[in-house]
Amino acid sequence: MVVLNNYISKILFKDTDNSYSVLTYIDVDGIFTEQYVHSYVNEVFQQNNNLHQYIIEKNNQFFLEHIDSIHIKDYCSIIYTNHTQFDRPMDTMLNDIFNTELKWKFLFCIDKENHKSRFYFKIHHSLADGYLIIKMLTSPFQKNDFTNQFKRKTTFFNTLYYYFIGTILLLVMYIRNFFTLVFKSFNREPESTKRNTDYIVFKPLNFQDIKQFTKKKNITVNDFLYSLMIKTDDLYRQKEKIVLTVSPMNVSGTTQHNNMFPILFYTNNSYTVSTLITKVNHTFNNFKYSLFIPCLYILMKCITPYTPLNLFSNIYTTVLDHTDYVYSNVIGPSRFFFTNDIKVTDIHFLTNASKREIVYNIISCDDNINIICSFKKGVISNKRKFKKCLYKAYSTIINLE
Repeated sequence: MVVLNNYISKILFKDTDNSYSVLTYIDVDGIFTEQYVHSYVNEVFQQNNNLHQYIIEKNNQFFLEHIDSIHIKDYCSIIYTNHTQFDRPMDTMLNDIFNTELKWKFLFCIDKENHKSRFYFKIHHSLADGYLIIKMLTSPFQKNDFTNQFKRKTTFFNTLYYYFIGTILLLVMYIRNFFTLVFKSFNREPESTKRNTDYIVFKPLNFQDIKQFTKKKNITVNDFLYSLMIKTDDLYRQKEKIVLTVSPMNVSGTTQHNNMFPILFYTNNSYTVSTLITKVNHTFNNFKYSLFIPCLYILMKCITPYTPLNLFSNIYTTVLDHTDYVYSNVIGPSRFFFTNDIKVTDIHFLTNASKREIVYNIISCDDNINIICSFKKGVISNKRKFKKCLYKAYSTIINLE
């Protein structure tokens, strides 16, 4: 038993609504045999220490308890069905609670006739974030660290600008946002969270088309996708609104259970597309290149051991009570082979929603950018309209001259 130091994992563990479990599903060409399924799950389990651990609380302290061996069948199920029915278990997998000591499970869907398979993997978010999940699921085949691609470079003069001006701008923005949230907390009743999570799966966006556009506009793919989210809100809402978004930024690779530091800011949904892209690019550059996030991260690491967890849990709850969107963009793996006969064709993920927020769960896989929006049932009253709005927003942005 070891002490759990990651404060984000502590907050997620204390969330009584069991929020933000992560459900990942991978589609493959080929058929998993029962023997191979058990062998694969066992190998993933043996290679990843996180899957051996569960969190316990004793005297207001948090510890990781370790389990050396498991019965694979307790954490793994197999169903045989036509590939057109592979989506059917998604709602149940997403919303069911864990009934095992370790908070994770697999479900394999196999279509023998058409030689297609899909497997779902669900894990409580207190035990792993997106990149750590990908690392775990691909550990038997790929040894590379996806977070190596997070190294950020800019010019010397831009570095000076972001180190000083960018840091100051973000400091002012965070102070302003903090007082805005404090003021709003006195004027809003928390919404009921006792509803299942619903979701919208969008057709894949073309990664190459987006990269060509972003290169022309000198922005990042992340800027593009974030702008897409805001423009979709504008088209769906059809009125001006300052929306609050929370976005996790990776700060420590895959060294901890949760390596993401949450960043939040307000965005006007009624900007013209060109103005929106410019403002989003400028803000994200400040986050990437300034000293604000590293300094805040170090500060949090220093103060969290001496600060009551209830304080951070209350801040977490207050932020989510007023958040419109959680934006999560993960760079996924390229297609790979489980065996010579089993090849990955695509990957998606989605999370449970907690309050009133709409969660953008975005992951790339070769030429696909896959988006699933998850939210509490009823938050998006017209899912068909929301879907059309995203496609229209994409067309509007990608065709911008």
